[in-house]
Amino acid sequence: MKKFLLIFMACVATTITALAANVTVTFNNNQNMEGELINLTDTSLVIRAYYAATGNKEITIYPERVKYFNISGIGRYNVEDGKFVPSEKAKAKLEKTRVERQAHAQLVSERAANPNLVIGNALKKTGGVCMGIGIPSAIVGAILVGVGNSGGDIKDAEKLKTKANCAAAGYVLLPMGAALTIVGIPLNVHGKRIAEMNINYTGNGAGLSFNF
Repeated sequence: MKKFLLIFMACVATTITALAANVTVTFNNNQNMEGELINLTDTSLVIRAYYAATGNKEITIYPERVKYFNISGIGRYNVEDGKFVPSEKAKAKLEKTRVERQAHAQLVSERAANPNLVIGNALKKTGGVCMGIGIPSAIVGAILVGVGNSGGDIKDAEKLKTKANCAAAGYVLLPMGAALTIVGIPLNVHGKRIAEMNINYTGNGAGLSFNF
């Protein structure tokens, strides 16, 4: 149990330090002090206080002087049995942050190991954006062209002007949307293929394999 607690506190310190969090400490006399977190263990808290009187120096604070303190983005720490202990809410936040950082680090590692994945995903994303803009634009453009070229009373100048404006807008949106869609489809398809491309190294050299 003690070993687990030490490992947990080490993870906590690493996670919080990476966040460059701010701390608000409430002492036993109910006075408060705010500062930037420098280091945290279960028996000491090191902050760089924001008060001019401290000369912007690092201050080490021990549990016996503290009622509790709050870390921005994490939550409250209480003092129990002479040690700093995170609240349940803070523990949950720390665990969530740790998992997110671990997942991000794993993703970065996978991308570094497989550049095809990065290129493929970039092409897929670009293709998706092109299609997301192109398809609606083409549909709206076709509707506007249809409205603009529909029959009507040629004596009604106002309606004729509106139809002409619809047709003009449609003639712009329709080809633009069609072009974006035509570009987006192959980008999406080729991006998916590149992302699923694996480079396999064997004793006879490097080879390519495709997953479909």
